[in-house]
Amino acid sequence: MRLPKQDHYERARDAAARRLKDGLDADRLARLGAELSADGRVVTLPSLCWRFEVRLDPFAVLLLPGRQEVSSVWQVLVPDYLNARAPAPPRTFLSFADFPEGRGYESAFEGRVNQRLGRGAGRERATLLQAARRLGAVPTEGDPIRCMFRFFPLLEVQVVCYAGEEDLPPSCGVLLPDNLLTLFSMEDGIVAAERLVAALEGKTPAARKPG
Repeated sequence: MRLPKQDHYERARDAAARRLKDGLDADRLARLGAELSADGRVVTLPSLCWRFEVRLDPFAVLLLPGRQEVSSVWQVLVPDYLNARAPAPPRTFLSFADFPEGRGYESAFEGRVNQRLGRGAGRERATLLQAARRLGAVPTEGDPIRCMFRFFPLLEVQVVCYAGEEDLPPSCGVLLPDNLLTLFSMEDGIVAAERLVAALEGKTPAARKPG
């Protein structure tokens, strides 16, 4: 008898949900920028220009204010962040290639994050600035454009876009904080960067409706 294949996002979500319930602590969540309700059943967490509601029993991650169900990747990212224990403060921002733990993922990150950004929201200066401000960033003036995003309260991500010169084409890149791996995994960092690019394109965490 062949067992049905279980979706890997579902397995990751369920594991993260169990860890969150087992390690529930209002003080630790507060240090992460989240808030646990008085009855211990709901956690609220800001992200970019949004807020999430995490219901613990039964587990669900909802987008406020309408309490829409979020996509599968956000169902994993949110509890994974909330499971962080004692993150170190960031000192600087690194390109993906600077993370030894990211070796093997570099081509995927370049295509899914940097090149996608350059072809889309980062292609036109005005478009990027408008999208960045919508998500709560305060872009710097001049070249390159630098935008700092508070993806989660303790996870800042930087976007850098160069206009290019006569011999150099325009380019964009997403830089990650050097404390990333004290918050969650390298894989989560990749997905967070990808979701930031999607947000700059106008997408929200809400799950797509069937049909």
